[in-house]
Formats: sequence, C-alpha cells, structure tokens
Amino acid sequence: MLKSLRKQEGFTLIELMIVVAIIGILAAIAIPNFLQYQMKSRQSEAKTNLMAIKTSEVSWQGERGCFLTVGAWPALSLPAAGTKSVPRNWFPAGAGPVLNLPVAGGWCSAAGLGGSLGSFADLGFQPTGNVYYQYASGTYLASHTSCLGPTLTPAALITAEAGATDAGPTAAGFRATATANLDGDTAAPWQSVWASADGTGAQDCVTGVF
Repeated sequence: MLKSLRKQEGFTLIELMIVVAIIGILAAIAIPNFLQYQMKSRQSEAKTNLMAIKTSEVSWQGERGCFLTVGAWPALSLPAAGTKSVPRNWFPAGAGPVLNLPVAGGWCSAAGLGGSLGSFADLGFQPTGNVYYQYASGTYLASHTSCLGPTLTPAALITAEAGATDAGPTAAGFRATATANLDGDTAAPWQSVWASADGTGAQDCVTGVF
C-alpha cells in the first residue's frame, strides 16, 4: 500500500502580516541607530586630524617660536545649511600642496605668507584619503581652550581667531577647527564642529549636531 501523503500547509495571511509587522518595527529601530552610528564614525576623521594638526602646530612653535595661521582647507566653500558634506580630495581639482618661502626676516618675523601665515603643507600635515571636514588653524590671544562657547565661529570661516587679526609671534596660542554638515541638517546650528588647541585635545563643540 502507498503511504498516505502528509497534508501540506503554508503560512496564513495573518502570520505573514505579523512577520512583516515585526520586520517593520525592527527596521524602524535599527535604521536610525545605524545612521547615528555612521555619523559618529565620520566624526572620528575630525578627531584624528585635529590631533595631528595640534602635533604639527606645537612642533612648529617649538622650532620657530610662533604658531602658524592656516586658512580654510580644502579651499572650497563650506556646505550651506541643508547641504550634506561629501568626501572631498585634500587637493581639489588636482591642486598640489602649497609651500611658502619665509619672508626676509624668517618664519614668525612678520604677518603674511611666509611670516606667521602659511599652509598645512608648511606644517607638514596631510590627511589620509578624502575628507568630509574643512580644516583651519588660527592664532589667538584668548585662553587656551578649543570650544569658545555657544556662539563659536568655526575657524574654517576665518583666517584668524574671530574678532582679531593674525597675531603672529605675539599670539598666546592657536585653535584649529574641523567643520562639516554630515547629515544635511537645516536647523541652526547645523554644523558639526570639532576643535583642538595648544592646551586641549580634540573636543566636540556642537554636541549631538551633525
């Protein structure tokens, strides 16, 4: 005798709907957490590079007697509110490192390129790979802190510390910043700003805002 076939049964519509609902709930929880983790991982670029800039600035000051003021780099405009930062080559459009010759009196003898104004190439700093952030370093006369309060102006928008001109060899210290808009946010403050100074390590100046 032939063995009787076992009765074949599939999933019911209700069971399938329950599975879909569970997947939707898990996705609603996991996707925002993943995006948040992704933003935080991109911020590690700023922390790493700012500490390298600090090392370069301190070494420069030790050898020559002043901190070097470096304007915004890569030399492209910062993304506006609502515009997401994208990875950029450190040398846009194939531009190479800009090295400056010291002025007649030598480095730190006067303001201006070749005095106490220069480039990251002069400092010997160059990051690995593309960057999301724009970097700058400025001399300043204030206390040696990285984040200067809620009205912080990113150094990437200025050539020296806010409200001051390049102080050259009389400067008390330096502040380097990294500025980006990692999530395309439109609400102020929309920037992700990290900073380091001669007296501090890399600090998150706009906590929780990317």
